[in-house]
Amino acid sequence: MRDVKLLRRLGALLFCAAAVSALLIPAAQAAPAGAAGTQAALLECPGYETTSYHPGLTLTTRQVALSADGAVGPCVGMPLDHTNGTIRFTGNGQLSCVAGNSSGSGRINWQNDQASATAFDFTAGVGLRPGGLTVLVLTGTVKSGDFQGSTIIIEVVLAPAPAQTLQCLTPDGLSTSSGAVNLQVI
Repeated sequence: MRDVKLLRRLGALLFCAAAVSALLIPAAQAAPAGAAGTQAALLECPGYETTSYHPGLTLTTRQVALSADGAVGPCVGMPLDHTNGTIRFTGNGQLSCVAGNSSGSGRINWQNDQASATAFDFTAGVGLRPGGLTVLVLTGTVKSGDFQGSTIIIEVVLAPAPAQTLQCLTPDGLSTSSGAVNLQVI
C-alpha cells in the first residue's frame, strides 16, 4: 500500500513537471534574445535550507546577522542543464521572529560542471502568513555568473519546531531555523 501511494505521488509529480515544462519551454523559446553574454532564464527550483541568526531572533526587532545554507532541485525550466545545486546567502538587518527587513548577498553553485555559479544581491522581508508560518522573501538581481542581470526571488518558509518557537520568548532568542525554499530566476 505504501509503495502504491509513493508511485502515485511520483506519477503526479512527473505529470506536473511535464505540464510545467510544456508551458515553460515555448515561453523561453519565444523570449527575445538578450544582449551578448546574457541568458533568457525561466527557472524554478524547490529546496530546503537552514538559517542561523546572531544574535537570535526575539519578539522585539533588533539588528541581526543571518547566514543560510541549503540545496535546491530538481529545477524545472530553462536551461535544462541547471537541475540542482547548493545555495548560500548572508545578510543583516532589523529582524524579529515575526517581522523585519534585511539585505545581503548569496550564491548558487550548480551541480553541472559546465555552469557558472550564480551570485546575487538581495533585499528581504520577513512576515507572518496565515496559519502562523513565518516567510522570508528575498528579491534581487543576479550580479555575476549564469543568469547575470536576471531577477531572483527566493521564498523561504521558516517553520521552527514548537520548542524553537518558545526560544523567541527568551533573551537569547531563536538562533536557527529550517524550512522549505522556492527559488525562481526570471
